[in-house]
Amino acid sequence: MIGRYKEQFAQLLAKHTGLEVKEILAMVEIPPENIPGDLAFPCFTLSKQLKKAPPMIAQELAQTMISPEFDKFEAIGGYLNAHINKKTFIEHFFSPDTKNPESGLQNAKTKVLVEYMNANPNKPLHIGQARNVCIGDSIIRMHERLGYDVHAFNYGDDSGVNVGYNIVGHLYYGYALDTDKKYDHYCGKIYEQMRKQDEDPKFKQLLSQTLLKIEEGTDEQLKKLHFDYTRRCAIEQIRTCRRMNAFFDAVAWETDILHIKFFAEAIDLLRDKGVIKFVEEGDAKGCRVLDLSSLPEYAKEEKQYQILIKSDGVATYIAKDIAFALRKLGYLSKDFGYDILIEDPRGETIFTTNAHPEEKLTKHHFWNYDTAITVIDNRQIPAQTIVKSAFTLLEYTQKHKSYLPLGYGVVYLTPSTLIKLWYTLSPEETTEKRLPFASRKWRTVTIDEMLQMLHSKAYFETKERNPGKLDTRLDDVAEAMAVSALRFFLIRGDITKDIVFDLDEALDMQGETWAYILYTGARMQSIIDAAWAFDTPAVDYDLLQEESEFALVKKISGFDDLVLKAKEDLAPHYIAKYCFDLAQLVNSYYAHAKILVENEALKHARISLLKKTRDTLKQAMELIGMVFLERM
Repeated sequence: MIGRYKEQFAQLLAKHTGLEVKEILAMVEIPPENIPGDLAFPCFTLSKQLKKAPPMIAQELAQTMISPEFDKFEAIGGYLNAHINKKTFIEHFFSPDTKNPESGLQNAKTKVLVEYMNANPNKPLHIGQARNVCIGDSIIRMHERLGYDVHAFNYGDDSGVNVGYNIVGHLYYGYALDTDKKYDHYCGKIYEQMRKQDEDPKFKQLLSQTLLKIEEGTDEQLKKLHFDYTRRCAIEQIRTCRRMNAFFDAVAWETDILHIKFFAEAIDLLRDKGVIKFVEEGDAKGCRVLDLSSLPEYAKEEKQYQILIKSDGVATYIAKDIAFALRKLGYLSKDFGYDILIEDPRGETIFTTNAHPEEKLTKHHFWNYDTAITVIDNRQIPAQTIVKSAFTLLEYTQKHKSYLPLGYGVVYLTPSTLIKLWYTLSPEETTEKRLPFASRKWRTVTIDEMLQMLHSKAYFETKERNPGKLDTRLDDVAEAMAVSALRFFLIRGDITKDIVFDLDEALDMQGETWAYILYTGARMQSIIDAAWAFDTPAVDYDLLQEESEFALVKKISGFDDLVLKAKEDLAPHYIAKYCFDLAQLVNSYYAHAKILVENEALKHARISLLKKTRDTLKQAMELIGMVFLERM
């Protein structure tokens, strides 16, 4: 709703300055907390035009502008600050006619695909991948709130070298296919053992042969083993995501992309444009490459090509990504077939692609998207830049189609975390501030074990505070706290920056953490339950006169605008910060105003505000996968 007042402020300024409303809106700011006013306009851009100093321009505008929507206009330095009429603002805020203009039906025709998780189906998911899951799922939730037709996909990299290690282990090194353990964890142990064969020439040959056979898909026995193995592992990974409160619509398999010949069609399109070359000498001898030399951004690069097909005939990751990206946005003629992979607890079906387009078991049309978002860590952005370059070379740069790689910062571990998890570090490593994941050393922290640690700590702390509660109730609360803790920790800061995961910090339930947000929500609910009646009389919102009340109304009214900005910037960490800031405002409100006062009319007004605040906090928490708890 604050956007409405920004618009009115901009219209007033347009009358007095000659600037366009759209131009002014781009410059309007929210002043810092220590500066008076609710909206601010920098007058510096008018200085040259009017040949006056910005403070003088601000002073003149403040003296001439009048509006019933604003109490006053004030010059502060080179800024014109507007003070919103609190009474009018609060009336508009609580009006039943107030609607979110950005979540209407206008977005329903825009198809959005968010591809995330994208782990190799041969080991359990680790904390680094958990950040991918948190970001991807939150991006989906924001688009859903704004009314977009959005689907969530996991890309199953089942033809890559990592899966090859496991398949070779089962085929030639005697590892059993069945186990009583959670299957992705069992797969991880096989992978760990097979990495020890890296320098063995015989293993290298077997691995190369097996990968080629997987891509060709003609060896029926291998094909069945590979199919069953990767699906079984992926289902367990999806269950882990599900425990994190993250869901998918389908899994698209890399082998299906190859077997349906998406890749071949993509190569044909590039070849027809004359941008595929066969290299006869040098580092890329025997390879087929994408020629980037015609693009200005590569003019000064020493390497002006990208290998698509290696000399042994195996397609590179980038080549497969180009094919899949073209299919996402509807530039290829072929489609997948679909099978049912698994039903999730919401009653929704998760589909899996197959290489038989005639076997479409769903009415969903999962392709020809307007926007395709791929969540990847920052180290993969250069490869995704090549994918976007392929679109440019093909002249597929239509404005209504967007391919958006979303890079995020890498997750590191503190040495103390690894030591607590019984890893052996070198003396040099113990002195480092952070250490990277190391799959070859199996130096990872899996999502499953992290969630279990968080769950156990939350359970015992909750039981200590509530000794009379049933174990099942405590267990539910502990699980909600564990999921909320992990999701908030991994998304709370700028997602483009690297973060350091520390076990003690993630488990910390004291201070201004995820627990602060959960406890604030539960406290609000407790007060509402103690005071709210079904026969509540009409509320007199004019009684909300405190500055802390107006601060809350302003914060809540800006939520929809914030969600829109977070969607546009692909920045779910904005929502995490909003949750924390709103919780702080609520607690500040408690410090300045008593809620359960004897004056019934005032009490009802304040409870109405608290209820609206609770609902908004709950919605914000849901957008980042946190779980609102009515009792803790």
